[in-house]
Amino acid sequence: MTHTAPPTKQSRTPVWPRWLGALLAFYVALTVVAAMSEGVYDIAFANLALDLSGLVSTIGIVYCVGYGVEVVASIAMGPLLDRRDAGQVLVVSYLVKIGIFVLIGLSSSFLSSHLWTIVIAAAAVDFVHHVGGMALFVLLPRIVDRHTLVKIQGIAATARSASEILSPVVAGLIIAVLPGARGLIAAAGFQILALALFAGLLMTVRRAAASQPVEDTETEPKEETAHSPSLPSRREVASTIVSSRPWRRYVAFHCLSVLALSTLFLSWLPLMREALDMSAARAGAFLAFSTVGAVLGGLIVAKSGPDRVFASMRWAPALAGAGTLIAATLGSSLWLLALGLITFGLGTTVYFRSAGLIVQLHAPIAVLGTWNGLLDAVIRVVGAAGILAAGFLFDLVGGHAVFVCLGLGLLVSAALWSRFGQRDQENLTATPLHEGLPTM
Repeated sequence: MTHTAPPTKQSRTPVWPRWLGALLAFYVALTVVAAMSEGVYDIAFANLALDLSGLVSTIGIVYCVGYGVEVVASIAMGPLLDRRDAGQVLVVSYLVKIGIFVLIGLSSSFLSSHLWTIVIAAAAVDFVHHVGGMALFVLLPRIVDRHTLVKIQGIAATARSASEILSPVVAGLIIAVLPGARGLIAAAGFQILALALFAGLLMTVRRAAASQPVEDTETEPKEETAHSPSLPSRREVASTIVSSRPWRRYVAFHCLSVLALSTLFLSWLPLMREALDMSAARAGAFLAFSTVGAVLGGLIVAKSGPDRVFASMRWAPALAGAGTLIAATLGSSLWLLALGLITFGLGTTVYFRSAGLIVQLHAPIAVLGTWNGLLDAVIRVVGAAGILAAGFLFDLVGGHAVFVCLGLGLLVSAALWSRFGQRDQENLTATPLHEGLPTM
């Protein structure tokens, strides 16, 4: 009688490796801490501007200047991220913000008692903060694989949305304890913590790369690649985007979606207060339902993979448009208003994260900074136009009409994205610059 050995189980790569859990934990913590810092310094700068001028319009000037310098940063600093280590640029951005916050928070009354110094400081912080965000956007595809990137972006969206509920509360408590310019000291503390978390994130990635088998190319995090000294110029990148049919279609469809969504962002409160006759407190409370949808949207992105990104671009704006129409036409029912807000928040979050992932996954990784910077500048200008148009449209035609038009516009956007077919998707990586430069 012969005995056969029992079958041995084949070893498989774990679905959720230990390094991925640590990586996500560091990134979520980094996202939350960054949101806390942003909430504190936004309120601190706004209060300083209001106290020094006595005019509410001054707050608008501070934010307008900040938005303008972000557009400049997108165009001007993109090439720097391609020619320098994006991680080092991010570290420098943290250090500069820490320096500005400490300088104003601990300095003599001169820096904190002149409006022009506050406007310049706020603009400098917005510029550096935006460059840091661009650096992180460029860095992630260079240190993790495609599937991990999608998971990180989805969970980060959930963490960011949850932080938007907590951040104003934390910021208000800090400003109450540390009024005036001293509140910026707390913002500096959050930035120091963010810097430490970023260091932990990089250590996790490097340990994961060292522990993965050499032949395991699917889950192995990639080290940041060296940059070629002869990268194409900003003009060459812009010319490539304009001459590429799928990238032109991406920009056109994305602009239409952003125009509608950016207008809606600032229109929910006027709709609920004027068209639905709600109090300011109740309208503000109902906005939390859109955050619930955003949290769910981030989880949906995290569960999807790179192959589902384009499908999300088709149904996400349709979902946001449906939520908008539900709120506009049936919002007198509080249950349906809540449903509309949740649906809008879910669709919006999935859409914006998916749109960013298309760039990260399909632009040449060696010029991702320049590529994304040019696209981001265009989108920000379109978004600003939508924000400026929101108030005028409400006064001109009323809230219901604006919401119905914007909801229908999002449905049109979804229909356009449904025509972004397989050929367009494949040709996103078929530009002349892709021939000599790798993608993810």
